[in-house]
Amino acid sequence: MKALGAIVLASFAIAACGGLQPVDPVQALRDGGASTAKLKTVTASLKFTKGTVSFEGYALVSATAALRLPADSDTIYKIRQGDVQISLQIVIAGGRVYLHPPFSGFTELTGAEASAVPNLAKLLDPATGLPAVLPLGRDVKYVGAEKVGDVDCHKVSAVYGTSQIQGLLPPLTSAGDVDATIWIGGSDHLIRKAVLSGKFGDNGTDSVVEVDLSGFNGGVVIASPAVTPGA
Repeated sequence: MKALGAIVLASFAIAACGGLQPVDPVQALRDGGASTAKLKTVTASLKFTKGTVSFEGYALVSATAALRLPADSDTIYKIRQGDVQISLQIVIAGGRVYLHPPFSGFTELTGAEASAVPNLAKLLDPATGLPAVLPLGRDVKYVGAEKVGDVDCHKVSAVYGTSQIQGLLPPLTSAGDVDATIWIGGSDHLIRKAVLSGKFGDNGTDSVVEVDLSGFNGGVVIASPAVTPGA
C-alpha cells in the first residue's frame, strides 16, 4: 500500500509540473513578434465586441481574411448601416484592389478609393504591424497560461501608445492609450490572439476589438478576380 501511495503522489507531482510555466512577459512578446514576422500565410479575423468603429459611413462588425504576406489579402467584411447588415468581399492582389458588393460582380477600385481600403495584411507587417508593435508595450505583465483552441499559450498584458497603434490599421486609430492582452503559443511563439481595448471607437469612444490568427503557413492562393464588364 505504501508503494501504491508513493506512485499516486508522484503522479500528482508530475501533473502539477505539466503545462506551461511562467516566462518573462517582455521576452514572450519579443519571441511572439519575431516568430509571427516570419509567417508567409495566415488566416486573420477581427471582431468588434464593444463600441462602434466606422469606415466610409458604415459600422464595422467583423472581418475574416486569408492573407498572403506581405501585401495580398482576400477579406470578407461584415458592415452595418442602421439595422441593415451586409457582407463585402475585398481582394487586394498585386497592389490592385477589387470590391465585390452583394448581388454584383467584382469591380476594381483605383485612386483615392483604393487607397482608403484597409488591408488586413498590414496587421502583420514586420515593420509596422503586430510583430513590430507588440514587443514595444509598457507595463508588461504575465497573466498566466491559457489555451487558445487546443494550443497552450502564454497570456500577457501590456499598454500601447497612440503612435504605436496607428500603424496597425487606419480604422483602429486611437484617441488614447490602448490596453492589450496577447496570447502567445508556448511552443512555436506564434501570436494566436490579441484583444485591444481603447478609445478607437467613433468620436474617440471606448471600443474593444479581438484579433484571432490561425492557419499559419497554410495553402492560400489569392489571385486577381475577373472584373464585371462595364463596371
